[in-house]
Parts: sequence; C-alpha cells; structure tokens
Amino acid sequence: MGERSMIHFDRLIAMLMQVAIETAGAETGTLILLEDDRLIVVAQCSGSRQCDLEKIALVDCATIPVSVIHSVARTSETLVFDDAVSKSPFSTDPYIQHQQTRSLLCLPILMQSQTIGILYLEHDLSTGVFTHDRLQALKLSIAQAAISLENARLYEQLTNYTETLERKVEEQTQALQQEIAERQQTEAALQRSETKFRNIFENSQVGIFRVRICDGLILDANQRFANLYGFDSPEEMIGLERTADYYVNPSERKQFLESLMRDREVRSYEVQMRKRDGTVFWGLFSSYLNAGDDYIEGVLADISDHKQAEAAFRQSEANYRNLLQTANSVILRYDPQGRIRYINDYGVKLLGYEEHEILGRTVFETIIPEAELSGRDMRPFVHDLLRNPQAYPQAEGENLCRDGRRVWMEWSNQAIFNERGEVVEILSVGNDTTQRKQAEEALQRSETTFRTIFENSQVGIYRTRTCDGLILKANQCFAELLGFDSPEEIVGLEHTTGYYVNPNVRQHAIELMKRDRELRSFEVQMRKRDGTVFWVLFSSYLNATDDYIEGTIADISDRKQAEAALQMSEERLRLALTAANQGLYDLNIKTEEVAINPEYALMLGYDPATYQVTKSKWIESLHPDDRESVLAVYYACITGEIPSYRAEYRHRTQDGQWKWILAVGNVVAWNEFGEPIRALGVVTDIDDRKRAEAASILEERNRMAREIHDTLAQAFTGILAQVGAAKQVLTDDVEATQAHLDLIAELARTGLVEARRSVVALRPQLLEEGSLQNALHRLIAQIRAAAMDTTLYYEIEGAVYALPPEVESNLLRMGQEALTNATRHANADEIRVELKYDRDRFCLRVKDNGRGFGVGSIPSSEGFGLLGMSERAERIGAQLAIRSQPGQGTEIIVTVNRE
Repeated sequence: MGERSMIHFDRLIAMLMQVAIETAGAETGTLILLEDDRLIVVAQCSGSRQCDLEKIALVDCATIPVSVIHSVARTSETLVFDDAVSKSPFSTDPYIQHQQTRSLLCLPILMQSQTIGILYLEHDLSTGVFTHDRLQALKLSIAQAAISLENARLYEQLTNYTETLERKVEEQTQALQQEIAERQQTEAALQRSETKFRNIFENSQVGIFRVRICDGLILDANQRFANLYGFDSPEEMIGLERTADYYVNPSERKQFLESLMRDREVRSYEVQMRKRDGTVFWGLFSSYLNAGDDYIEGVLADISDHKQAEAAFRQSEANYRNLLQTANSVILRYDPQGRIRYINDYGVKLLGYEEHEILGRTVFETIIPEAELSGRDMRPFVHDLLRNPQAYPQAEGENLCRDGRRVWMEWSNQAIFNERGEVVEILSVGNDTTQRKQAEEALQRSETTFRTIFENSQVGIYRTRTCDGLILKANQCFAELLGFDSPEEIVGLEHTTGYYVNPNVRQHAIELMKRDRELRSFEVQMRKRDGTVFWVLFSSYLNATDDYIEGTIADISDRKQAEAALQMSEERLRLALTAANQGLYDLNIKTEEVAINPEYALMLGYDPATYQVTKSKWIESLHPDDRESVLAVYYACITGEIPSYRAEYRHRTQDGQWKWILAVGNVVAWNEFGEPIRALGVVTDIDDRKRAEAASILEERNRMAREIHDTLAQAFTGILAQVGAAKQVLTDDVEATQAHLDLIAELARTGLVEARRSVVALRPQLLEEGSLQNALHRLIAQIRAAAMDTTLYYEIEGAVYALPPEVESNLLRMGQEALTNATRHANADEIRVELKYDRDRFCLRVKDNGRGFGVGSIPSSEGFGLLGMSERAERIGAQLAIRSQPGQGTEIIVTVNRE
C-alpha cells in the first residue's frame, strides 16, 4: 500500500472512531474489520488519547470481550447492555468480569446487508449510557462511514494493484514480450478497474465531483451529487452550474478554498448548502486540490440527519447536565482520601456552602461530623467506606451544614475504577431524610397519643376474630359496655357471638363486610354480662387476610328511645292533620321542588301516589284574579319584608273546579350567604267557609236593596207627589214659593237617582262602567293620554247589542290584558281594537305591530296574562286565538256566540 493511501485510510479510521465515541458518549471504542474472512482489530481508541491503529487478529486481542464480538459477527444484530457485568448473558466473560464493564454497545457495520466490520464501545463507570437516541444517531453515522470505509478499501486495493504493476514493469523491462503480455493483462485489469470504479462512481451513495477552482463550475459529477442539489441527472449540472451559487454562506466557500490552498486537501468540512428549490441541507466535504489543472475533486455526503442527531445529542447532554444540577438529591464525587471533587447545586444549597468552600476539602472538614448527636463515632465508619466503598452501597447518618445544623441523609455509594481495577473516585447520591426522621419521631409521639385515646375513649374500640368472634383487643369502654370491669377479663377469653340478642345479625354484618370491606353505622341489639339488653351502633372494618374485624361501638339506647318517641309524635301530628283536613308542604326554594303529604293531594282531588307539585305548577293552578296578590305575599315573605306567609286564594282542583284554600308558612332554612333555601307550611280547605260568606254577603246586599227600595225610594216618590200638590194650592208670593218648591223637587229627584244607583250597585254586576263598548272607549282614552307615542284605533262594526253581564265583564278584562301587553311589553307604536257585532256571534279583535313572540316558547311561569285570558275564554265559552311571530306583531281574537 502506498504511503499516501495508508495515511488516508488511517485518518478515516481515526475520524470514524472519534465521531463514534463522541456520538455515543463512550469512554473507549474498538473497530474490527473483516479482511479475507478474518476479523482484524484495526483501531483501539478512547476519548482522552490518540487511537492505536496497529492491526491485531481478534483472537490475539485481550482488551475487548471476544465472545460479544463473535455473537454480533454471527447474528449481525446490535447488542446493547445497560449493566453488562451484572445484567447480561455475557456477564461471565473474563474481560467483562475483570473490567467490571457497565454500559456496552456492539454494532455491526453493514454494506449492502453484508457485515464488513464491527464497532465495539463501552463505558465502565456508568450504566444506561447508550440510550435509544444516541444509538439512532450512531447508526446514522456508521451507515455513512460504511460507504467511506468501503470506498477507502477499494481505493487501497487499486493503489496496491497499481504499485505492484509498476514494480513488475521495472523488474521485467528486459523481457519485452513478457512486458507486453503483462501490459495487456494490466490494461485488461485497468479496464475492469475502470468499469468497477465507474460503477462505484455512478452508484455511490455519496456525491463525487470535480469543479473548477476559480468559479466552481461543475466539470464532472455522479448521480448522487446531482440528486443532492435537486437535479435529476448529472447532465443538468456538468458545464452549466456552479457550486459557488449553492453555498448558503458564500464566505464559507472562501474559507474552504483557503484551507485547500494551504493543505492541498480538506477532510470532513461541514457546511450548509442550498438545493435547487432552496431547501437547505448540511453537507460533509472531503476534497483534493489539483492546482496545476485548476480543479478540485472530492466527495460530498448529506449529513443533515447526522446534524439533527448531533443537535438532539447536545440537547440531551444539556438536559442531563441540567438534571444533574437541578436534581433534588445531593450528588458528590470524592477521591479515596475523602477530598471532594464535585458537588451539584442542590448539595451546595442544602448544606449551605459556596462551591469554592467545599471543593478540594475532605468530607471530615466539611459535611461529616466526627461524632453524631447520638454519640456514634463516625471516623471508623468513614475510613472503612473510603477503603472499601463496595461494602457500603447504602448508608444513613447525620451530616453537617455550614451553619452547624444537622441533617439526616441517606446515601447511595458507588465506586469508580480505573483500567487496573483500582478505586479512583466514589460517587455518592444523598437524599435528605430529616423530615422522615422527624416524622418517625412524630409517629412515636402519635402512637403514644393514640394509645392514650384508645385506653380512655368514651366509645368502645375492639378487634375480634372473624370466625368465632374471639376478642383479640379491647379498650376499657368496650369491656364496660359488655358489663366487665377491665379488658383483661375479656381479651382472649370471651367471644362476642354470645352477646348478640339475635346471633343471625352478626352473620349478616359479616356478609356485608365481605362485600364492602367495611360497615358503617350498623345498629344492633346486644346483651350485657348480666343479661341487660341495650342498643349499640357499630362501625367496623374487615381484614380478611388476617381473619379479624376491628372497629368502634357506641351505646345508643337513649337515642333509640328518643327516636321511638319522635315517631309516635309524628304519627299523632299526621292523624291531627288528617282529621283537620289540612295538608303539609315542604318547598325547596332553589330547585322549586315541593314535598307534600297525602292529605294535600286528596284535598285537591288528586291521587297521592302520582300527584307531584312544583312552584311553577302551583302558580299555574292559581285563579287568575288571585295570582298577582298571592305571589306578592309569597315574594315579600321570601325576601324578608314580612315575617310569615298567609294567603287565601282559589286553587284549581283535579276536575277543573275552583276551591278556596288558606295557606300559611315560614322560611325555615338559609344558606351561608343568608339566602332562603327552604320553607314549610300548612294548607287548609276553606271552600265551605268562603261559599257561606259569599252567600251571606249576597243575602245582605239584596236585603239592603229591598230596604232602600221600600223606604228611601218610596219616601222620595211621596215628596215629589206632595210638592206637585202644593204647587196647585199656594197662591201667595208665587215666585218665592215656586223657587222653594223647585229646590225641593230637585233634591227629591237627586235623592231618587242616588237611591236607585245604590240599589243597582248593591246587586251583583260584573261590568263596572256601563256597556262593553263604552268601557273599552274610556279605557282606550286613558291609554292614549298615557302613551303619547302610540296610535290607537277603535272601531265598532254592526248593530250594538248587550251580552250577558258576566260575558261582557270577562271580555273587558281580556281586552284590557291585550292592551296592557301591547303597550308595556310589545313596544308597539300602533294598536287596533275592533268590536264586531254579527247577528249570531260577537268578536273582539286587538292587533299591534310590536316585536311579537313565539306562542309556544313562553314558560308558563312568565305567561300568566295569556294563561288568564285563556281561562276567562273557557269560563264564558268563547274561542281564543293568539297569533304572533317574532318581529311580526301580535293579534288576539276572542269570539263568543250570542246565545
């Protein structure tokens, strides 16, 4: 092999190994190549010294685990071990045992699916070094390196062949015939070599090029080189394109040329290039300068993935460093003399030192006291640890802070060995266990406290065996509940099964505990030692594994007696309410749900089993004439304006009739904000009383009307008759007499009119202001005066006739409600009121141009006016039509038959 070829190959090997060690984070590495079917060690390197490039047969190499290499050579599969000495199939390998190898990586180097070599890396000090990300980055680098190795090998073979040929030509110059024959052979070999290298050139996975020095004009290029720049073929580039145009930073080409001019060649020059479409990629150049012919030739590989992997690796390294510095543990490295070489930020902060105050000093001068507060001498222990750290993988003790405080630390220690197996450093990771120690002391104090509680508790505390109820543990109260003087009389001697009034209850309780693992507030009757029966409340937990039950027991005999008395009282109250025909209600003010007793439903004619009440349903059931006043009283009570609620109103029954009800109630609960949340009350049927009162009032009004008619009206009629007679007989002072008589007559007529008005007023009249058309006319006049921005039209069609008083009264109220809705809620600026008197029927129509609404979209609790109109129409047998759409106004039509 030529000297230049050898130097090139050695540099390639050294560069490959350096990249591999740095990429993987290894300490040492070895490269084994396959030469003539034999595995040859060609390089042994470490991160801290130059590579040893002396070739050795694998069987003669004692610095690597040969068994691992043979396994990878046989299977062509990568082997990665996080802790080879203890957790791998090769842990018995003599080299691994001697070196105590931790992280190990053995990777096949493949070329066209054939193994051409093996890369072996190791790290003896740390486990888990060769992570997935590092392995991926290494595989990418090795895939590129395999091509370079194969090209170098081919180049080496060609160089060897050429040198051999030249030597033979020199030796046989005298034999021309032989020379010609050899020359022919050489030419044939060269042709084959040319063909071979042409194939390599055209099919290489790296770009091969020749460019002009002065301007970068591409003189020759292979397919891969063209593809790297985004071209389909070399013909699109050769003699046409200039590489100078594809540098992202043109100054980098200048630096590249300067290095080339100085050293005649440039190896592994990394630079960012731009493809034809502008895409940026990282390229790795290795180039040779031919200054005489003014050209540069070399190879170019795309290392974008490698650069990304490097960036990820650097980020990973930064993350590891940050993790080390920000770990919530103290991390120390110190030598066998105890001198501290490294401490992380957490340790500096925890122990109160500045970094320069602790580095270089021994552990006894800084963080370890000579004696603990308990009196334990720490010096023998630490000295033994420094001599034999493997014997102390875990240790716990007091440590000193700079300000004199003592903290408890739990340490994990690991020895770090050199190549000769000597301890050079000790790595210790410590966690602050001061709080845990304090917690243990607190737990001891707590145990004492709970022991006191257990012994002096006013409830019984026990543990019994599940199978037979044998008492395993009990406090004083438990013993006294069963009639014993002390726990010693029952623990291990008595069985609780004998103290159940009904033994089946205990079995039922155990079944429940087996299902739920625990039992809460379980009430049962027990019997004391002397036979006295009492009620108890159990809360128990089942430990099926250890076959015991533990829990608490309390005597609730007094409470059970009080509950029995309360049930009797409630039964008496229910009977009293039933006898008085009264119903109870319980209102949840927030949810508007109402709970009632059966008498409430029966009072209104409903089935108690199916009748449900809500506030909205209750409001819908109120008589329209009573609804406003009843709700006013309700809200006044809820807001606290009045102390209690009391109202008389008519309520719709199940058959559609109206029944008078008296309701009284109070708010009984408020939330933390002072808002009422619950009200209780009683309702009473007063329908018979109200009907009797109405009949009595009607009778009294009729009686008074008769009295006025029979007395006052008759008297005034007599006065008029007497005055008429007096006018005929009086002759003196006619003018004065006539004036007095005229005054008497006027007074009499006025009194008569008033008497007749009183008679009419005392009789029941549903229409208060004369005829329907006149009353509506006056109502519209009032609205016109109050709503100046609203235009009202009033029209009457057909011959006016009177309708029954109740019909006209309800029609007036319906018209009044429609006008109120149009002016107050619809924001209408035009309203039309029409009365149409046909021969057989009458029609009232109120139409506005307001904002309108969806007829079916109004909640019943907000549409009381429309509900009242519907009820009035039903009452007089009228047909009610309501037509409205949002933004299109509203039209209300009421039609009633004349007869």
